[in-house]
Amino acid sequence: MLKSRAVVVVIVAMVWLSACVVKFDVRTTVAVVTGIPSIGAPTLPSATPRPFTPTPPPTSTQTPTQTETPTLTPTLHPLSPYFVESLRARSYTGGTIEIVETLEQTSAYTSYLIAYPSDGLRITGMMNVPVGEGPFPVIILNHGHYDLSEYTTGRGTKNAADIFARHGYLTLASDYRGHAGSDSGDNFFRTGYVVDVLNLVASVGSLPQAEADTIGMWGHSMGGGVAIEVMVVNPPGLRGVVLYGAMSGDMADNYYRIAFFRGQDTPGPDFPVLPEAAPEAYAQLSPINYLQYVGVPVIIHHGDLDDQVPPDWSLRLQDALKVAGKDSTLYTYPNAGHSFFDEDWNTFMGRNVEFFTSCALSTSDCSTPRIPS
Repeated sequence: MLKSRAVVVVIVAMVWLSACVVKFDVRTTVAVVTGIPSIGAPTLPSATPRPFTPTPPPTSTQTPTQTETPTLTPTLHPLSPYFVESLRARSYTGGTIEIVETLEQTSAYTSYLIAYPSDGLRITGMMNVPVGEGPFPVIILNHGHYDLSEYTTGRGTKNAADIFARHGYLTLASDYRGHAGSDSGDNFFRTGYVVDVLNLVASVGSLPQAEADTIGMWGHSMGGGVAIEVMVVNPPGLRGVVLYGAMSGDMADNYYRIAFFRGQDTPGPDFPVLPEAAPEAYAQLSPINYLQYVGVPVIIHHGDLDDQVPPDWSLRLQDALKVAGKDSTLYTYPNAGHSFFDEDWNTFMGRNVEFFTSCALSTSDCSTPRIPS
């Protein structure tokens, strides 16, 4: 009985071991078929080594230095010193009016030869001082063109100065540079004469007999052209202007007229360029384009028979002054030429005295008050 049970136990044990072997073989077979390993850690893909690249040290970024944009200096036109705006912008210091000698003494006034400084030049001229205590209102007279070899101090202004002095005005007449006893100097486009007159205006204050803030101006022919330039510069003290057969306010007109009278193609070295070659420059040289700066009343006189300075120039100036809103009056003389005589002269000078006495150099109001420079 016991022997039989032992046999059974042995048989059972053998069966169990057989089952384990079969089970192991099945697992192994499945693992081989599927390619999936059943034992051990999973195999990781090997990493591809990368070359070592050193990291450069950080570089500091510098803020660029701001460069200032250079200021461009405009190129000045070679004629710019003679432009109206340049004449207005510069200063006129003048100086002391020196009495050089006594020329004449009358019952109404005394005439003197004078000298004064103008931009480093010594300029001569003539002065009439009325009898009396003063101070007296002043009239500056600008003479017309004369050949330098023929001109003498007071020529072209002496008769008018006599009348004004007898009416109580201190008169001054510049010879201009290069004339009579004056030093010579540059005079491009006749602006040297303009500078000499403006320095004379600035010198009036050196005369104890003169009212430096009460100055009138009278100009004939070339001297009238000088007066037109002076009135657009509008210096302190100027109170009124008389133009008498005056040259043009358009510098191109003057170029051709002067050349015509000289019998040449050009007026000479003082007009170094043709108007057609520099139209913009001539526009800036011409005071007729700057009448907005006129700050005083103006009267214009012209003879209809003038064969030296076209009467149309005064008509054009009068029209331009009116367009600019200025106080101006034009008188024409049907029987008069470039210079007035006899009845025309008397009428002309009577109007000038009335102009200065009742308006320009008086304390009464003019129709147009003086506009500051």
